[in-house]
Amino acid sequence: MDSDSDSDSDSDGSHVSATPPRDFGPSSPPPPSRPPLISSTNSSVRARASSSSYSKPKKKFSHKFSSSPSDANRTRIDPVPASEDAFPTFSANLPFQIRSRPSDQNRDVSAVDRSLETLPAGFFSKSASFSKIRRSTLNFDCVEDDPSPSSAPIPPPKADEITVPECSAAGWLPEELDDEAAVGYGISSAKVAKKHSNLIGSNVPLPPVKFRKCSAEGNFVKLNLKRNKRKFLNKRGGSSYSSGRRSYRKYKKKMRSESEAKMEEGVCEENGLVVETMAENNQRRESKRAKFEHESLKEAILAARDEPSDENLVKLLSLTHGYDSFRDGQLEAIKMVLSGKSTMLVLPTGAGKSLCYQLSSLILHGITLVVSPLVALMIDQLKQLPLMIHGGLFCSSQTPEEVSETLRLLQQGDIKVLFVSPERLLNAEFLSLFSANVSISLVVVDEAHCVSEWSHNFRPSYMRLRASLLKAKLNVDCVLAMTATATTTTLHAVMSALEIPSTNLIQKAPLRDNLQLSVSLSRNRQVSYTFFLNKTRMKDLLMLIKSPPFTEVRSIIVYCKFQFETDVISRYLRDNDIDAKGYHGGIPAKDRSRIQELFCTNKIRVVVATVAFGMGLDKRDVGAVIHYSLPGSLEEYVQEIGRAGRDGRSSYCHLFLEDDTYFKLRSLKFSDGVDQYTINKFLCEIFSNNKKLQGKVCSLVTESASPKFDMKEEVMFTLLTQLELGEVQFLRLLPQINVTCSLSFHKTPPDVLAERDVVVAEILKKSEMKQGEYVFDIPTVANSIGITTTDLSNQLQNLKFKGEVRYKLKDQACCYTIVEVPADLCSLSAHLTKWLSEVESCKVRKLDAMFNAATFALNSCEKLHGCCGAQHTPCLQRRILDYFNENYDNYDLPNKMGQSSLFLRADMKVFLQSNSQAKFTPRAVARIMHGIASPAYTSTMWSKTHFWGRYSKIDFQVVLEAAKAELINFVGKDAT
Repeated sequence: MDSDSDSDSDSDGSHVSATPPRDFGPSSPPPPSRPPLISSTNSSVRARASSSSYSKPKKKFSHKFSSSPSDANRTRIDPVPASEDAFPTFSANLPFQIRSRPSDQNRDVSAVDRSLETLPAGFFSKSASFSKIRRSTLNFDCVEDDPSPSSAPIPPPKADEITVPECSAAGWLPEELDDEAAVGYGISSAKVAKKHSNLIGSNVPLPPVKFRKCSAEGNFVKLNLKRNKRKFLNKRGGSSYSSGRRSYRKYKKKMRSESEAKMEEGVCEENGLVVETMAENNQRRESKRAKFEHESLKEAILAARDEPSDENLVKLLSLTHGYDSFRDGQLEAIKMVLSGKSTMLVLPTGAGKSLCYQLSSLILHGITLVVSPLVALMIDQLKQLPLMIHGGLFCSSQTPEEVSETLRLLQQGDIKVLFVSPERLLNAEFLSLFSANVSISLVVVDEAHCVSEWSHNFRPSYMRLRASLLKAKLNVDCVLAMTATATTTTLHAVMSALEIPSTNLIQKAPLRDNLQLSVSLSRNRQVSYTFFLNKTRMKDLLMLIKSPPFTEVRSIIVYCKFQFETDVISRYLRDNDIDAKGYHGGIPAKDRSRIQELFCTNKIRVVVATVAFGMGLDKRDVGAVIHYSLPGSLEEYVQEIGRAGRDGRSSYCHLFLEDDTYFKLRSLKFSDGVDQYTINKFLCEIFSNNKKLQGKVCSLVTESASPKFDMKEEVMFTLLTQLELGEVQFLRLLPQINVTCSLSFHKTPPDVLAERDVVVAEILKKSEMKQGEYVFDIPTVANSIGITTTDLSNQLQNLKFKGEVRYKLKDQACCYTIVEVPADLCSLSAHLTKWLSEVESCKVRKLDAMFNAATFALNSCEKLHGCCGAQHTPCLQRRILDYFNENYDNYDLPNKMGQSSLFLRADMKVFLQSNSQAKFTPRAVARIMHGIASPAYTSTMWSKTHFWGRYSKIDFQVVLEAAKAELINFVGKDAT
């Protein structure tokens, strides 16, 4: 049995192959000078049976002592050379032999030690247990090989000798072994390092073994021939193996507790001196260093505040972030902010935009307010703050206790950087914080392209981030807007909204030079899970990852456009021995955080994700980004490939291009559009009963209104925001709340409680009974009393704390108050329809620009400037730079969509006749023909018709015009 595999310290010796009876004839006396060699480096001692005689001892060797300076302070023992004749001869009938590891034969040897020694007969019968002998910790290696001495207290040696306790087995342990044991323990002043006493090769010594007398039964090792049955029973009927195991466990527990107690005491006795532990010294040094760094940091902040010179800012950068220089654009942006100038900063992904506001927040007197679009992004940015910058955040997922704690720290001045979402600026209570004792020095608009409706990721809530609002509500004059990608049109819109002068624009190239860009065309599709997810492309992806240079990459991100793709592809990669996980917005937040943590710690190699993954990702060694699906725009493509190569090394970005995905994505760009008829109906709902509700709180339940108007909830919120922030303010938005309340009384009867509480009295008037509960609309009750919905919610909460009521809330709604009723709803609806149509067309042009850049690299690249094969870095870089520098948003680009079809009108006629009971709009018919689901016409219901998606390769506007003509003919026939 191999010694490496035989490492179980609780072995009962049943692994010994055979042990024949010992000859009871006279045996040789114990050797007078040479002990048996037991090396601490061996994990076990092998006993091998021999029925006849033993072979000659192998070549002798001696232990070579270290001559390092550390040995000068130790008591040195000069080995006495032994000759061949001095080596004792043992009886040939010894039952076993002890061998060292094969690796020991390669060590530097002399004549003192031997690789093969024998032990006297009856040795194991005298020992307490065979396993204890195997766990001997005698160390014959020099101290250089193992500098850690034993953790047990060792008395200081004399000048000429080292004494060890005598064993009870007289004569079996000669003097030479005693000497070598002392040398193996290595008495020195080296620092104590705690090691687990049960680790193989550890130097934690055990107490001296107490040997029992040799019995007359001979040196037999009992074998467990019953295998899986019970072990050998002792005289008391119990298992000797299990009882020995229990006693050994108690012994180990006792030794471990004693060792830990000694370590906790913080001192160890060595050479008669009491020395402080290393932990205390480190703690003292860390305290002094922290105090010194705090003083140095304070001085650097004051110096930069007095004079924000390059030298002072670099010194502060070194203390806070550990860098000795700024990246391109950072220093210029920081100086502008410190001088009070609003700045537009455009730097590539991973170029250090966050450092600009982090460093500025230390120098500025007030807090820095960072507006961020995603909660996950806020959390990542909060984690990345340097230790000396205290941060906080407000988000919807926080508990009331966490919100209260953040408010307390904010009011005490303990927070320098505060992260919020743009929706938080609708909260009157939040805004009131900054009108009292909390001052804001800087507002940072992260992902500032979201402010513009012409960007690739427009957020309606970002529209309220205007300089006039920030000035009026937050009393802020300085704004830092940051983004990684923005076209000329987008930049103009953002800087206009935030009132940033054109001279305060800092813009660098959107791409880094270490990114290698490649494109390949996937052909011969075989449909798998859907019409656009296919086996061929997954095989292409697998081959790409398993081929150089991707095989040498540690971390890879694969981007998809649809959630189910991430699950299917990650499962396919795992089935082919690639450690991958899927990531998308449909996964619970806890699981998303765990997957990101596994990826950042290199526990998984590949993440297959939607666009939801990567914002704020702090991982510098991502070596490759693969686009399984075509990105929706060049802005999106640049942002996603920018997550690779942040460590400066060459990184690889590959794009799979195929037509079916392009057709599908282009159809989806029309999913947000709304007809003028629908917008007019929506405005009538908003401004109904305008005379009575003007100045009152109104609400629109989005979940029920969405299928009613066949309009997405995001589009409804966009329209409401435009009605507030347009040229004329028609309404004022309030925070979204749940407006339907179901309430039950528990302590005091409702009538009695209503006599002394106005709120309860009004609730009884405005509510209706449903299943024993009072159900009412919160804005209606609040308007009747003349209070805000926030005040009403607070009073309900007080009644709940008193035990009077219990209630549940549901039906989230957009709340608003009407400021002015439009005089002409038709002209207003026409204006809003035109605006939404332009936003929709802008998104389509962005997709066409992305598709044209990829097809140009594949089909039109002359491969003259470094392009070869699938590598198209030079030509793609030129196309990207031209896109961001020129105004591509104002003119149409060539596309691959068809412009006509012979059977389109005929199929529409058949479709309308077979669904005559439904009320269609032209846009609804065109969406069904393109395979686009909507709130009123879901894919679950309408994908069953064979017309679903039949004309997805025909331009949507062509299909829409055909639908208008056919609906007019269909309605005209019905009228006649």
